[in-house]
Amino acid sequence: MTRDETKGLLRCYRDPWHFLTHHVWTQDPARGIARYPDYPFLHQLIRNTESERNLLVPKSRQMLVTWTIVAYFVWRMLFRGPGVFLFISRSERCAEELLLRAQFILDHLPGYMQPKRQANSREELALAGVGSRILSLPAVPDAPRMHSPAGVFWDEMAFTPFDEQIWGALKPALESGGRFIGVSTSAGPVGLFYRLLQNAKECGFGVVKIHYRSHPERGEEWEKQARRGLSAQRWAQEMEISFESGSDVVYSEFDNARHILSEPWRPRTDWPLYRAIDFGYHHPFVLWIQETPQGDLIVFDEWAGQDHTTEQMLLAIQRIDLTQGIDELNMRWTACDPAGAAVQDSGISPADLLQRAGIKLKFRSSHIVAGIEVVKSFLEDAQGRVRLRFSPRCKKTIADIAAYRWAAGREEPQKDGTSDHSMDALRYFLVNYQTRNDILITPRAFSLPR
Repeated sequence: MTRDETKGLLRCYRDPWHFLTHHVWTQDPARGIARYPDYPFLHQLIRNTESERNLLVPKSRQMLVTWTIVAYFVWRMLFRGPGVFLFISRSERCAEELLLRAQFILDHLPGYMQPKRQANSREELALAGVGSRILSLPAVPDAPRMHSPAGVFWDEMAFTPFDEQIWGALKPALESGGRFIGVSTSAGPVGLFYRLLQNAKECGFGVVKIHYRSHPERGEEWEKQARRGLSAQRWAQEMEISFESGSDVVYSEFDNARHILSEPWRPRTDWPLYRAIDFGYHHPFVLWIQETPQGDLIVFDEWAGQDHTTEQMLLAIQRIDLTQGIDELNMRWTACDPAGAAVQDSGISPADLLQRAGIKLKFRSSHIVAGIEVVKSFLEDAQGRVRLRFSPRCKKTIADIAAYRWAAGREEPQKDGTSDHSMDALRYFLVNYQTRNDILITPRAFSLPR
């Protein structure tokens, strides 16, 4: 080792910020592999990690906070070992991802600074000759109980299941001198993270908020782009670090005065027309939607079935099309549940039945909560614009959107067998509408007999 390398090691030993800004590399899809940046707000975060033994970090998204805390613990295991450091997150996979970042940081250190490793897996990173280990732990109640950690990094703390039980297992070990850093975006006024924030001083925690406007590269244009596709409520939680309640109503943005037209909508065949279908088990549901030249969407008709077959639903679609003065030639496509492509006992799927009748179907898979966020962003985006409205003719859909509720203790809506079918159809449509990379089932040259 040269004299300059020795001096560099001594400086890293004394100053974690020097270690981060001179020797740490990060990686993400947008920036690729990049040197850790010398941002003042991150420098302040490192000062807080050093001055506070227990620290809570409520933050906006995409602020390099996770990389910063991972790199800080790599510094501690290199220069403040020996010790066991625990990484916890909302799932086993997320905790493993934290450990992979630590391994990435070590892999990109200068050769003279890289220690030999005794273990290097998705669950454990151990350094030979230093006596330091980082363990990734699954989010189960007793996961940390057997350890006496020198430090704990709990990422996405507000979204981790069994948070109170995990904290109960951690607390006795931390009281003996371990360092704790809990980081998260907001999940609203619930859970351990929120409770500790509300009582931080009494519980012995320091708090540092990391807001997106602290980032030197987050200007007005970035904010404009980042707001797209996010509802006002989700923007407030994920970017403004808001812990206000959204209640148990799924679509709290919905307002009769803003979202219901004063009179029934008469569709125009020279503007784009769409349908959406939830095949349902006993309650199939169909929506008709028009797109205006301004890019707004009008849900103008509906059909609710009761133990109707796919053939009966098809007849209802044709009847309502006729009543509205439209037909399949006017339709861009009809969105549906991907599960409708599954073959039934009859040997043919509901999607295939509609396809044979000449209906152009479009579908893509998506997580329910992600689809709900798309709907919320059309009801009211982060800039306050309303792009989705309903004709007063759609009485069931309007009643359902007001009645749609989150399931207690779960990150998904209630399946009440009543309001969920129209809401599923609406979600299928908007998930397909916002992307151009869906599967389009083109109609065949024959139709079902009537």
